[in-house]
Amino acid sequence: MMKQIKKILLVNPRLNAWSPNIWVPLGLAYIAAVLEQGGYVVRIIDLNVRQLSKGKLIGEVGQADVVGIGGMITEYSEVLGLIDFVKKVDVKPVILGGGLATALPREILEVSQADFAVIGEGEKTIVGLLEAMENFGYGLADIRGIAYKSNGEIIINEPVEHIADLSSIPNPARHLLDMRRYVMDHFTNLGLTVRNFGKLRSTNLITSRGCPYSCNFCFKGMWGHKFRRRSPQNVVEEMVALSIDYNINGFFFLDDSFVSDKEWVLEFCKLLKERQLKVAWCCNGRVNLVTKELLEAMYDAGCRGVAYGIESGSQQVLDYIGKGITLLQSRLAVKWTKQAGMNATGFFMIGMLGETKVTITETIDFARELDLDFYGFSLVNPLIGTRLYNSVVDAGLVPRVTTSLGDWSLCVNANLTQDCTDAELAGFLSKAFLELYIKRRFGRYYFLNPHLLLGQIKLLLSMRNTKHIRTLIRKAIAIIKVSRE
Repeated sequence: MMKQIKKILLVNPRLNAWSPNIWVPLGLAYIAAVLEQGGYVVRIIDLNVRQLSKGKLIGEVGQADVVGIGGMITEYSEVLGLIDFVKKVDVKPVILGGGLATALPREILEVSQADFAVIGEGEKTIVGLLEAMENFGYGLADIRGIAYKSNGEIIINEPVEHIADLSSIPNPARHLLDMRRYVMDHFTNLGLTVRNFGKLRSTNLITSRGCPYSCNFCFKGMWGHKFRRRSPQNVVEEMVALSIDYNINGFFFLDDSFVSDKEWVLEFCKLLKERQLKVAWCCNGRVNLVTKELLEAMYDAGCRGVAYGIESGSQQVLDYIGKGITLLQSRLAVKWTKQAGMNATGFFMIGMLGETKVTITETIDFARELDLDFYGFSLVNPLIGTRLYNSVVDAGLVPRVTTSLGDWSLCVNANLTQDCTDAELAGFLSKAFLELYIKRRFGRYYFLNPHLLLGQIKLLLSMRNTKHIRTLIRKAIAIIKVSRE
């Protein structure tokens, strides 16, 4: 198929949204580590932190033998733009990976000039794929977890098995990134109060993959339902290395649920204390899994924040989405988290299929009652590849997507409620945003923080979709108005 492959360029597309925190693109960094282990020369370009000119990007593409592009469904438009750019610069193989390629391998290959899609975890697939490409395509049919074009036909191979031993994967190749762009005080950026750790320099990492729960809005194509985890020793060693290499003393664990295995968490906390690693950290939890004793042990080992997917203040809605939690469990988890001395964050969604004004009001009231340290509110988005999406299609609220995926890039695609107009649904979100986010300390903090304002301005200048621009401007105006009150 081509000459010997030696140089690989991995590109992380630009997000069409802005956050005060910038995270290391761990997915690409893990793939890069596996490629380096296989003897390849790898470069990573993260377009969220590097504003490359067209000429420089052309130069980067020109030096590579193969270009790999990651991305989720929400980055669909950016991914397609990158593929077109690469193919105009130089007709060389393009490999897609991540959630978008996993959810819609056939569709993305049909509408783009990409040559391959890696489905699911790419660490077990990527080296074998490159070797087959070098061998004029011989052996492609035997590689599990890929889709590719062959004589005008799209071939989708059998799925690859999930990696059982996550500790066997080399640590992410952070040395290929300008870590100065990623190491910051993520805690303060989220309005979280952390004391007695000095100046915080934090970054993100992950300890597990897979989730045994079955929320209907969650995409499980990448990691699957089976919960798998690195050993506590493996995780602590990575933290030690990061503290030495980059002077990091803060960590955000981005696992779907860090607390899924109580004994693992307790062993992890024990190891942190034994190593005398004085670091602050935050994680995602589940309200039905935490206990008062577990949270106290986490605090004692440096945990200063737990984020919970509370989702709704209506038990009826929680049962419908298959969350597997109760309102009482949410109340107790938040109470215990704050009593232990940690910040409690809650994420909520409104506009679930079949919701009413009553259930949405219940959610906002419940969020207010919990008195959280940080709130996250969003409208429900039926992502392709989820059970919710299939239900929405079956209900006739949106057409089943075949080749037109652009509407799934950033915004909600349909009003799924029973009795809310579009304006009323947007009004509920604005109410929650203004009362529980802006009118608390978060709005004034963002508005008065030059660094965070600069990020919003950069996003505004980079946007091409006028609808997204108008949305961002309305948020900025709301912040200004409320900050003056």
